[in-house]
Amino acid sequence: MTLATSAYTAPLGNPALHFELTRLAAANMGVCMSTAMASGALGVKDHADMITRCRSCPFAQACMEALAEGQVPAECGNRSLLFQLAG
Repeated sequence: MTLATSAYTAPLGNPALHFELTRLAAANMGVCMSTAMASGALGVKDHADMITRCRSCPFAQACMEALAEGQVPAECGNRSLLFQLAG
C-alpha cells in the first residue's frame, strides 16, 4: 500500500511498528487507546486512520527517539487528535 500526495508517493511503514509508535505517542500524552476506544471517544476507523497517518510519516526514526524520551514530536500527524483525547 502506498500513500499518494500531490508531492510524492511513498510506501507506508511497517504496520506493527507504527501501531506501537501510535500507542506510545498516546501513552506519552496520558491517553490509553484501549480506554479511548472502549469509551467511544475514539472510533475504530479513527484509530486505523491514526496508524495509517503514522505509517505515512517520514520521521519514524526521530519519532522513536522522541518517544523514548517521553515526548511526542511536534511534526506528529496525530498530535492534535491526541491532545483532544487527553482532554
